[in-house]
Amino acid sequence: MASDIALIVTALGVIGVMFGLRQSYRERLRQFESLYVERYWKILDQLSLAAVKASSAASVSPEDEKAIRNYILLCEDELQMRRGGYISDSTYTVWADGMREQLRRPMFKEIWAEVVEEVKAHRTFPYEHLRKLLDEPDSDAGDPLAMSLIRRRLRGLAGLGGI
Repeated sequence: MASDIALIVTALGVIGVMFGLRQSYRERLRQFESLYVERYWKILDQLSLAAVKASSAASVSPEDEKAIRNYILLCEDELQMRRGGYISDSTYTVWADGMREQLRRPMFKEIWAEVVEEVKAHRTFPYEHLRKLLDEPDSDAGDPLAMSLIRRRLRGLAGLGGI
């Protein structure tokens, strides 16, 4: 009887430790994600008023082009981190929708088209994850993370409700 109780207490202790580690990992993910949010706002702060207003692509200044290209690099970096399991499911969903929406804006769309042409000519970084995300109409199809829901939950990437 005492050994059964000890076994149950030990099992509960192990579950508690696992839950604590998971929560600690989730907190680290949030801190990591906040660094990317800071980078995002720093880039957006560099844009001119014309770019912020989503003016026509004809008025892209060199400074705006540089900021937009930095944004595109940031997007690819975020997707690579997602592939490595460093971006949570809920954050990825918000970011992926934001990337799609931002790259539909006139100035961003024009620069993105130039980047895609440069990729085709092998003159630049391949942007494989961002191209796949934008080519897939289904929000889940472009997700670079290939991990089961169970593993994502254990690592703290998905909440207990799957989010």
